[in-house]
Amino acid sequence: MKQTTTHVFDALQSRDIDTRAIIDLGVTGFELMQRAAHFAFSSLLKHFPAAKQVAVFCGKGNNAGDAYLVAVLAQRYGLQVQLVSVVDVQDLRGHVLTAYQQAIAAGLVVQQKATQAWVQELTAAVDLIIDGLLGTGYRSPLRPAYRKVIEIINASGCPVLSLDVPSGLSADTGAVEEVAVVAEVNVSFVTQKVGLFTGQGKAHVNCQEFSDLGVVVDTRDGIALLYWDAADMPALDATTYKHRQGSVMVVGGDTQMPGAVSMSAEAALRVGAGLVTVATRAQHSSIIVARNPEVMVVDAAHMSERLRNADLVILGPGLGRSEWGKLLFDEVANTSIPTVLDADGLYWLAEQGEWCGGELYITPHAAEAARLLDCNVVQVQQDRIHAARQLAAMYSASVVLKGAGSVICSNGEVSICCHGNPGMATAGMGDVLSGVIGGFLAPFANADINADTGTDTNRQMRHQLFAKAVALHSAAADEAAQTLGYRSLLATDVIRMLPSLLSSNRSTGL
Repeated sequence: MKQTTTHVFDALQSRDIDTRAIIDLGVTGFELMQRAAHFAFSSLLKHFPAAKQVAVFCGKGNNAGDAYLVAVLAQRYGLQVQLVSVVDVQDLRGHVLTAYQQAIAAGLVVQQKATQAWVQELTAAVDLIIDGLLGTGYRSPLRPAYRKVIEIINASGCPVLSLDVPSGLSADTGAVEEVAVVAEVNVSFVTQKVGLFTGQGKAHVNCQEFSDLGVVVDTRDGIALLYWDAADMPALDATTYKHRQGSVMVVGGDTQMPGAVSMSAEAALRVGAGLVTVATRAQHSSIIVARNPEVMVVDAAHMSERLRNADLVILGPGLGRSEWGKLLFDEVANTSIPTVLDADGLYWLAEQGEWCGGELYITPHAAEAARLLDCNVVQVQQDRIHAARQLAAMYSASVVLKGAGSVICSNGEVSICCHGNPGMATAGMGDVLSGVIGGFLAPFANADINADTGTDTNRQMRHQLFAKAVALHSAAADEAAQTLGYRSLLATDVIRMLPSLLSSNRSTGL
């Protein structure tokens, strides 16, 4: 099924969009709040039709205003509703105060300054909790009252519907610095928020609902959400041949690691590379050819001639950290060949501190990114978007920062991959990804210079295909997990799913 490409925004951008919408649509902020409440309540009925008793937790921002109005709708529908405010309602202002007043007028009672024991009893007795505590207004550190309520909500085992963003989760980054609500359903309004799609946001929301509330959003300043669609791939020319489809060399596979280069090579072939050569330890040749007879194998110690004929190099799968791996890294870095750098190739890049070779594509996970940026993993995960941008600028590279909600930064454009699952946390996944990237890029690896402008017309295609490769790899993992489950997922299972996900792509000659 084709997914509509959407964009996500941070909290400040979202507030600006709300403000412009009020002016452009000629509506009040309270009317938008009412629209949000109606959509949230419809989502409640959709996902929790059996709910009879509902606890609604409110703070003091617009998120709380939405919650008060949802409470009114729930009561009118016949649900038993208990409202809890973690702030003094005397501090409410503006539209939130109006929403609170409507709740009181409807006969609802707001519990203030509730004891911890009372809140625990309440959450144990209801069928559903509505989280209207913080939303996009969250700023660290959490006040003790908010922190305690969030901890009780999470410990209750009761399903939660969060409004806009689970409280305690950064809408900007997906980071959780202290504690955040874990929501069964999150309902977003007007804009989708960055933090829901990467980092801890992926672990704090099981299902997402979204309504633009009738607001038309200019997506130019947003970050694109990336979905796989084979129909977006360039079609194969009916007259193409293997050399036009690109020659890929996979370099790596130190002692005891032949599988890494083998998987990378097979993935490159499966997505359309015309020729694939593996440069590795001589003793690995028979193992690799036995699995993939289409792959050529050369002794890495004598790869120079073959390297000159490569359109693209995948450097790093099983490369290792011995002097052997360092020599191979240096040999590739001393060429101008476009290079996909993975695994221990990233270790050597961090050791060198710079890249002097051809056009560079890097695929770090959080720990590798921290080494490359000379920081710690926590700092990377606190703002994955920023980390990806830093890496792209520091190494003049296209970057995919792998992990929950992989972040792609290429040619100054940032996107977030919406596929992927926990089963991908297993050996070889990165090797397969590097192969998919290399196989996609190889036909366009060489510059195609426009005579009039002097620009490389293949360059933009390479940036697009880099992102598409990430999406395909993760989508294939999702497809495989549908049958095998997360725990049993292997990297080679992803390779087996590639053909079916590519199958809608047709030759221009058909």
